[in-house]
Amino acid sequence: MIKKKFEDLGLIKINKFVQDEEFYKLCENIDKEINLKFYQNQKKLSKLGGTLMGNININTGYHGDLIWSYLKKNNIDKIIEELIGLKENDYHVFYGGNLLFHYPKSSNQLFHTDGTKNPRKIIITLALDDINNQNGPTEIYEGSHKKKIPYWKFFFLYLFKKKYILNLLKGDIFIREAFIWHRGTANKTNKNRTLINFIISEKKNDELNYKPNQDLVFFDNMFNSNLRGRMKEFINIKLMPLFFIYRFLISLKD
Repeated sequence: MIKKKFEDLGLIKINKFVQDEEFYKLCENIDKEINLKFYQNQKKLSKLGGTLMGNININTGYHGDLIWSYLKKNNIDKIIEELIGLKENDYHVFYGGNLLFHYPKSSNQLFHTDGTKNPRKIIITLALDDINNQNGPTEIYEGSHKKKIPYWKFFFLYLFKKKYILNLLKGDIFIREAFIWHRGTANKTNKNRTLINFIISEKKNDELNYKPNQDLVFFDNMFNSNLRGRMKEFINIKLMPLFFIYRFLISLKD
């Protein structure tokens, strides 16, 4: 039943997947550590791609491994096999996440997909903070994962359709196709928001780093940290209509 829904929509949410006080405490401690490290290194991290839009990536390292162990206790491997037909030995798990800055330092992203359609990847998301309409929920177009389309075609096919708004409570998990069209939205609160992501990828995929770091590492999100990347991000944030037109026109070549 969940396989058919996942194939049709490209996403599925499982409420209260983990109900364990130790797990909640672990998530709270990891959230505190992520924010502490961010503020201790804020000046250095301000050079990363994504900081202008207020959204940077995290490699959670051994912290991700601790969370993953709780998901395995709750048979996440069986759910993965049911959804995409891969057994544990047939896929890699990459521990990641993102930190969304608080108001007024974050902004909406343009809609995009994560990587290529093949090799296949799915993303399992859980929240270290409860996620609601105010603190930057992800917006997703259901069913937009089924075939590769350029941005201009996506605009006409989906942009005026109803969006799925991802709200999560601690203990919920959300699973989506990496290739589905989505975007992060602005955090309107006075507190940073943290998501933990587990990327499940066929083993033939070589584009990800699967060796977990021993500590938390922040890295670029969507834009490179070089001069060209920073300029693109600046235009995206300050002149978003212009960046949209640029992306639309570029996609006409596809």
